[in-house]
Amino acid sequence: MMRPRLAAAALALALSPVSLSAQEQRPEGDPVIAVETTDARMNEATAEARATSAKWLAVVENPPVGATNITFKFPLEGYEHIWVLDVARDGEYVTGRLANNPHAEGWSYGDPVRVALSDISDWGYVDAVGKAHGYYTVRVMLDYMSEEQAAEVRRQYGFDD
Repeated sequence: MMRPRLAAAALALALSPVSLSAQEQRPEGDPVIAVETTDARMNEATAEARATSAKWLAVVENPPVGATNITFKFPLEGYEHIWVLDVARDGEYVTGRLANNPHAEGWSYGDPVRVALSDISDWGYVDAVGKAHGYYTVRVMLDYMSEEQAAEVRRQYGFDD
């Protein structure tokens, strides 16, 4: 089945599950921020996430006491970078459930996925004191948000201003 694409030169990057509550799940898809595929900062963030994924995999396999929101992002249907929770490693893959309500046709919040490690575009988790680790693409997206939204995301993630 052919799935619709967003603008050919854009990536749809859903906000992290840390910033969206279950009550905010929308049938039309969760809010996204469109970013050009040529955005150098976003491409650097994705490269950094991939380069540091071994650190995240160690957390997946042996979560520190109090760690929550162990998550990763991948390009659903090749364009909608979406978060996944309930993560487990399966060899060279990770499995879990969609943590955002996707725009991609035929997919829903909570759907199970199996993703090659090489397809992960970001990762994250929150430690016992509430500080977010990873979330490289979210840090870039702060510049695409309204000041109010960015301040709220910084607060929720424990990011420094």
